[in-house]
Amino acid sequence: MKRLFIALLALTALLVLGVATFAMSGLYDVAADVPHTRPVAALLDTLRERSIARRAAGIAVPVDLDDAERVRRGAGNYDAMCVGCHLRPGLDGTELSRGLYPAPPDLAQRAIDSPAAAFRVVKHGIKASGMPAWGHGMGDEYIWDLVAFVQALPAMDAEGYRTIVAASDGHAHGGGEDHDHGDGHGHDHGEHDHGEEGHGEEDAGEHGHGAPATAEGTVHVHADGSRHVHAAPAESAPLRVAREFRAALARGDEATVQTLLAPEVLIFEGGGVERSREEYASHHMRGDMSFLKSAHYTLLRQSGDAADDIAWVAGEAEIEGAGRKGPARMRSTETLVLRRTGDDWRIVHIHWSDRPLTD
Repeated sequence: MKRLFIALLALTALLVLGVATFAMSGLYDVAADVPHTRPVAALLDTLRERSIARRAAGIAVPVDLDDAERVRRGAGNYDAMCVGCHLRPGLDGTELSRGLYPAPPDLAQRAIDSPAAAFRVVKHGIKASGMPAWGHGMGDEYIWDLVAFVQALPAMDAEGYRTIVAASDGHAHGGGEDHDHGDGHGHDHGEHDHGEEGHGEEDAGEHGHGAPATAEGTVHVHADGSRHVHAAPAESAPLRVAREFRAALARGDEATVQTLLAPEVLIFEGGGVERSREEYASHHMRGDMSFLKSAHYTLLRQSGDAADDIAWVAGEAEIEGAGRKGPARMRSTETLVLRRTGDDWRIVHIHWSDRPLTD
């Protein structure tokens, strides 16, 4: 018996040593574009599924997950936080979803098996998979709203998806929202880093000579309260593109927005970066549209210039809209860089920034 115990101990030590030696050798390729071997993949799949199922077994599922209001509330957060990996109706893939391994499930096509398991995964994430633990900044009720939306998602078409996202509260889950996930840019624009379209080099409003722009020209307000309008100069092609881009976002015209953006557009906002038109369309574009649709936008100043096939447009605006803590006012600045290809100008770079205004 003693010899058997010693033999088993020696065998265990050799096994541990062998595993440690293999791990230290670097022979196993952990690159995301090289799939696991079948035994390793099977082991990890089983480990993941059994671990989630065990911990989800005691989770009480709300009885109202089919409630339309829950689904509506979850739509905005899904669009801001999940689309880049888990897609939406009409979106076959993104740079992010194609580059992840294991591949994230396409939730627009695949129904969830267990709401409790989905809640567990959203709240706590999954190690070494790219799935974050959203529970650090997202309360349980908001997570259940998200689960309710994911449960309803496979039955939606592209138009139905756009409609419910537009009707949602946007990216809002009780605090802690981050607007450069690459939110989501799917942002909560009340306090985020990109109140739309502002234009300018100095803070005209604070210096007492802010001049709102109208279709007829710039409104100038004198110290005695009298007003007159300076006629608007002829609009250059880059300024027209900037105006059309802003208007298309405000009316939710995705086709026009994507037409005016170059495929390789680089968008900076609040420390976040989106590196292509596709990435913007799959992350924050709908959040921007949702916010601007109901916001009051006042263009204070706009300027621009062009040299050969490159142009810039800069501006400043004041925006009043619905933030996650109620009505919000902000001063927004915007810089666009455009490039001419043939007779058309396309936006190749955007930098958005804003700050809250207080009375």
